[in-house]
Amino acid sequence: MSIEKIKEFEKALDREMLNRDIFKMPAHSILRDTFGAISTADSKPEMGELASTLRRGLDVALPILVRGAKPSRESDVGVMIGDLLFLSHYYLIREYLYYSYNSPNSFSWKFEEGRIFIEFADPSIPRQFSQAWNTVLLDRIDTHGQGVAGDEIEDLLRGKEEFGGGEHIREAFELIRAEAKVRARLKFDLLDSASAEISLRGYSYESFRRVYEHLLAKALYHRHYAKANSTWPCFQFPKGQLVEELESNTGLTVSEIRSILGDLTYSSNHKAPPMYFNIVDHHTLPEYLMTAESIIADDIPAHLLRVQASRDPNWFLSKVSNPLGDQFVDRLASMFEAVGFFVQRNVQLSSIDPAAPDIDLLVISREETLGYYVFAIEAKGTLPAYWAKDYLRALNKNGLSKAFSQVAKVREVLASEAGSRLLAERVLSTDPAPLADGHIILNSLIVTSQNSGMFFQKETSQCAIIDYRTLGLMVKASDGDVVYIKEMLNTVREAPLPEMAQLSVEVEGISVTYDVASGSKPVFFPPHKWKSTGLDARVASDYFENGGSRQDPWG
Repeated sequence: MSIEKIKEFEKALDREMLNRDIFKMPAHSILRDTFGAISTADSKPEMGELASTLRRGLDVALPILVRGAKPSRESDVGVMIGDLLFLSHYYLIREYLYYSYNSPNSFSWKFEEGRIFIEFADPSIPRQFSQAWNTVLLDRIDTHGQGVAGDEIEDLLRGKEEFGGGEHIREAFELIRAEAKVRARLKFDLLDSASAEISLRGYSYESFRRVYEHLLAKALYHRHYAKANSTWPCFQFPKGQLVEELESNTGLTVSEIRSILGDLTYSSNHKAPPMYFNIVDHHTLPEYLMTAESIIADDIPAHLLRVQASRDPNWFLSKVSNPLGDQFVDRLASMFEAVGFFVQRNVQLSSIDPAAPDIDLLVISREETLGYYVFAIEAKGTLPAYWAKDYLRALNKNGLSKAFSQVAKVREVLASEAGSRLLAERVLSTDPAPLADGHIILNSLIVTSQNSGMFFQKETSQCAIIDYRTLGLMVKASDGDVVYIKEMLNTVREAPLPEMAQLSVEVEGISVTYDVASGSKPVFFPPHKWKSTGLDARVASDYFENGGSRQDPWG
């Protein structure tokens, strides 16, 4: 890989981007037209990929548009769309440049006369995005299975006024608020249970949740209305009216609401990247711009925390990171406890080895025919990533590489005589009716907020790593069967790589062709029957009746 050639190409790419006509048109017109185009595409399922492409292009354009470059030509929607399509290519290729500089084995670059080819070299990168897509798909299926009253809502709204104080709006909102709560639970909202005690810069986390839930319900209302009436969702919201609406529906003060909106809104005041924001505030526009689909689909709680952390990293580390980590462990513990596992949090090993890290979570499965099967879980509840620089944080010295070394140290300590005694004591003390004999089988697992082994292809062969959403889906489906969980972990790890497609774009006369992950076969976690039906007890009974023994379960 020629770094010199890559850097030369990067300069050409930047020149091509800065020379687009979109930056020569009036920013307020471009922003309205872009949000209108995205909302229109969002309203048509077959145009979903176009909407995503335009969003990527907009993320590139926003830092320049909000600074208010002086226009030198009139608006042209056709030219605008063409430029946004180029800027989407720019976004993706810039991502690949970040990966290539910071993780040199991520991509292969091939230079020919007038052509450049960029291909994935590290399979863990497309696998990460494929698994994230799979989790989103399963979450959507789960959401629709929780009684979301979409048809009833749309029947109420069909042929009626979208705005005002009509009874149809009130009735629809009653149903939509329930849907909003279901969808909010799928986000990185780990501080919800501790919201009263957590203070962010300028307001409490509880206040943010009130604003977020109302914005989510509002977006769902406009999406349902658009679907019922064959139109596109509203994307312009007068600034003063939105503040008044939030004040009326949340009970918060205007100053709190403005402070929260300030952290949710991209404007010239922000240095954080545009992908952390779902609302745009241009100083020449009397309205906020936001698309319903963005508010519904994106993880706004995680976006907000990213913005807060970027403002004052040291403050965020001291005031928010510890509660966030504790809540992450609690969330993991709850999902295992819900299906019948025993758990112990923060198991200390310092009495055996002062250099040993704590075990974040011991998950214990009582196995009548064996003894106990135990997962020692290293939990990494870092903020989810949204672009290359976020994902690359995993390579920092305190990132996932540290997690793998911590797992190795824990296994070393627990393999010692003193460690084995401590593990046995912990396991037996957790079980209300401890088994008198048998074995304890130990396995390690790294659970993250999002990363499922990206950049760690080699390390994951020694210790499984998985994001908590995917793990939660398989644990819920397991009905308490540890064998099922092990099988599903293997299924996810061994799933085929996503299919690849190639996109092409011209940069200063050079044809650039690059890989993108184009899709993969979904990995489902079929509902299993084990503890809830008593199958575990029947299997154990048959095992012992046929001469089985815990002392020799493999005999």
